Amino acid sequence: MTPRKDRGRGGDTPRPAAPASPEAAGPPVLTPVTTAMNTVGALLVLGMVVIVNIDVFGRWLANAPLAGTLELTEMGVVAVVYLTIGHAVAGRRLTRSDAALGLLHRRGHRRTELALRTVFNAAGATVFTIIAWGQLPRLADAWNYNYFKGNVGIFTAPTWPLEAIMLTGAIAAALHFAALTVRRARALTGGSDDRT
Repeated sequence: MTPRKDRGRGGDTPRPAAPASPEAAGPPVLTPVTTAMNTVGALLVLGMVVIVNIDVFGRWLANAPLAGTLELTEMGVVAVVYLTIGHAVAGRRLTRSDAALGLLHRRGHRRTELALRTVFNAAGATVFTIIAWGQLPRLADAWNYNYFKGNVGIFTAPTWPLEAIMLTGAIAAALHFAALTVRRARALTGGSDDRT
């Protein structure tokens, strides 16, 4: 007796395919890097939670706030965004509205849909390339002139690590968008279609 195939609640309608993993979306060399960056970003969120709690309980229990909490959390939020952005692009989780693309797909306008996806990904690669290009002088200045956040004598933190994270994250996102642009262009010219 052959087992029945699970076709979901729609009877003969097959279940939608699970979203592709980030590993399937990114270049083989870049994917481990963005995965590691995403892990560091998650750990950084945990670190910020610990710092904020120490500050809150220090104020409440001993009237002794933790110096640098504001500066570290300000820098940490930005760092988390740039540490995780490449992984979000590779995993197809970047915030966007694809209602028009979904409508085109359902109505069978495959080439128009692929063309728009190609333009979207090319625009993403362009934007993050511009961000990375703008970060280069900021990183150089922060390193050469020892820029810092905070108050001298109380707490100071150098800004060059944050500038470096922003540069690295922008480069990673730009490369992932570029890879996806190439995939959409290949699909548009008759290659395989893994929509993004």
